[in-house]
Amino acid sequence: MLTVLFDLDDTLLSNEIDTFQKHYFHALGQALIPWVDPEKMMRAMKSGIAAMLTKSTPSGTMEETFDAAFYPAIGVIKELLAETIDSFYKNSFPELRQFTRPRPAAQELVRKCFQHGWNIIIATNPLFPSTAIHQRLAWAGLSRDDFPYSYVTVFEKMHFCKPHPAYYAEVLSLLCWPKGPVAVVGNYLVDDILPMEQLGHPAFWLTDAQVSRPDSHPLSSSGQLEDVFKWLENLDRHQKQTSYNTPLSIMATLQATPAAVQQFAVKLKPELWNLRPQVDEWSFTELICHWRDVDREVNLPRFKEILASSNPFLPGINTDVWTEERDYIKEHGPDALTSWIETRTLIIQILSQISNQDWGRSARHAIFGPTTLLELVSFSATHDRVHIQQAWDTISRVKSSH
Repeated sequence: MLTVLFDLDDTLLSNEIDTFQKHYFHALGQALIPWVDPEKMMRAMKSGIAAMLTKSTPSGTMEETFDAAFYPAIGVIKELLAETIDSFYKNSFPELRQFTRPRPAAQELVRKCFQHGWNIIIATNPLFPSTAIHQRLAWAGLSRDDFPYSYVTVFEKMHFCKPHPAYYAEVLSLLCWPKGPVAVVGNYLVDDILPMEQLGHPAFWLTDAQVSRPDSHPLSSSGQLEDVFKWLENLDRHQKQTSYNTPLSIMATLQATPAAVQQFAVKLKPELWNLRPQVDEWSFTELICHWRDVDREVNLPRFKEILASSNPFLPGINTDVWTEERDYIKEHGPDALTSWIETRTLIIQILSQISNQDWGRSARHAIFGPTTLLELVSFSATHDRVHIQQAWDTISRVKSSH
């Protein structure tokens, strides 16, 4: 089944973003005048947005990242402003609809996609509260009340934003890495198109420009909304399974997996974390402990050794037996998750600093034989994609049985 990720602003909804944001921030600044000067609020807003745009590690949602920069900068705690901000989005934000216009061609396109049974995601940049995103969807005539989107990216849940490839990787992780073709439709080359292609998927660039892009995905295209559906039909018939074997796509997977697991964890009651779907299967906590210890005791030491030594020998390690040997079932899942994210963040930081040449550094593995850092890190990313499906299946089954 085809999975289509649609951008929102100036894709499904006509919305000149600079004009919209000017009026948006002005209105919000006026609403907050009793607590903070509008100029000070705007400086804090820019700091919060910059923090979200530069975030590259899996811990913390976009909301948490923004809050950590914004509220200390204005000198007011979030709780004091909660009622005022809620009132702003309920009463003032709807007035900004006048600066947007629905696109009948976009409405028809989305309807046809659902009629074909495709998996539809609203992949808007999650920089503002969910109410702002859902209201704009309604302004586009594409309300979530009327269309069963598989997911809508919002800043209360997402851990990455565009233009990071990890943003798209987090969405695909939440979908357990669809086996069928995947594509994005958007208007912004830098935010929408390039990161999806870097991940390995084709993109449709909504543009009037006649630009040759020799380095684009071979199945990518450009044009108007009216051209999108035939392009999607062709992808549905001909696109092959993506192979995520480039450093960028591998790194995006390593960043996104703990982020998606955190979103999964929110859906699970504490008493279900250590429950096994079957007696011989792993619980959610056991799976997290497995991820944590493989990263901490296998992946991190191996990657460090390859970067520090010349063609080192790497012994094979059977990590599956650790589940029973170490009694993972008795661990506290949230603590294990925190510990795993810390180790994974360290791996991401190390690998983010290496050169292109370092990816080719060699090693000798007891099972795989001659290998490279790139191949071993790729194995880790594949390991992530396999276990994210297991994590979701585990959560679904224990929830359905209780």
